[in-house]
Amino acid sequence: MANHNNKEWLYNKYINEKLSQTEIAKLCNVSRWTINDKLEKNNIQKRTISESVYIKRANHCNLSQEAIEWINGELLGDGCLTTTEKRGRKSYNVSALFRYGSKYKEYIEYIAKTLDSFGIKQSGKIIEYYNKRQNTYCYKYNSHSYKELFDIYKKWYPNGKKIVPKDIELTPLTCRQWYIGDGSLIQRGNRNIKPFIVLCTMGFLFEDVNRLISKLNNLGLKATRYTKNTIYISAYSIKSFLNYIKKCPIDCYQYKWAI
Repeated sequence: MANHNNKEWLYNKYINEKLSQTEIAKLCNVSRWTINDKLEKNNIQKRTISESVYIKRANHCNLSQEAIEWINGELLGDGCLTTTEKRGRKSYNVSALFRYGSKYKEYIEYIAKTLDSFGIKQSGKIIEYYNKRQNTYCYKYNSHSYKELFDIYKKWYPNGKKIVPKDIELTPLTCRQWYIGDGSLIQRGNRNIKPFIVLCTMGFLFEDVNRLISKLNNLGLKATRYTKNTIYISAYSIKSFLNYIKKCPIDCYQYKWAI
């Protein structure tokens, strides 16, 4: 319930959600000057004119549930969100951009096309560069910055370091993009050793990986911790997992479905 007399509510609307004084005033059915007075009385630092203009001009997109599930899957893998505005005050950080790198140009083009269908536009051109460590050419994608991506950024990077949100849902689409980005189908060539799947989660906290394992098990899959804080999906669950995430959307990663 709108309550401009509540300092915590007012702080959240003005500082965290970046609403203007006028927008907050409309929520509370009071004048903008009333909100201005409340900000001063509660010692909530008001934005400068330049900051207000920057926030007002931030890009917006209407993200569907499908878009959020897809982005979450990419973030579980190699995708990342980042802020670019570093002007001394956190209030400038009101938007974030999506960034991805791959050795497959086909996948980067798929990333660009999919995000475009969600209303997220590409910034500049796809960048080609030579990766000495991998001894191959790789490609980078950057989107424009959007306010709605910053909302997702705050969940995944609460302190500037990537974590797994506690409320993440492992939907088929989310798991599919996760598997494409950081999953491996291990087949030894020895008939006595059955194939299995490994999800590379070593960059996440121990408790985050435990939570993901629990959520996978809740889907009826047999998942356990593997070496180096990764996740092992048993040979007995491979078909169930691949059936759950459905077909691969891109040719360059079809080999991850080739049992």
